[in-house]
Amino acid sequence: CGFGRSAHSKVISVSVLSMELHRNRHVSDATYARALEAFGQEGIVEAVAIEGYYSLLAMVMNTARTPLRQDVEPPPVTLPSFPRQESGP
Repeated sequence: CGFGRSAHSKVISVSVLSMELHRNRHVSDATYARALEAFGQEGIVEAVAIEGYYSLLAMVMNTARTPLRQDVEPPPVTLPSFPRQESGP
């Protein structure tokens, strides 16, 4: 890997922040403290904003049933989807 120790630590910190935020809808004090040390308050806000924007786009695209481009192979693993219920008139 081409990262130095400091850069690798930051990658780990933002990865843990992102995973914990998505799983729990909040982060622990320990995770927040590590992210604060690595990125500062502005960096945390920016990371959370990017995560939120990505989630928004994913929800919109999933709801609209956005297909893959023709030149893109589907992932090798099929992830479970939510059951779709047809709504009546």
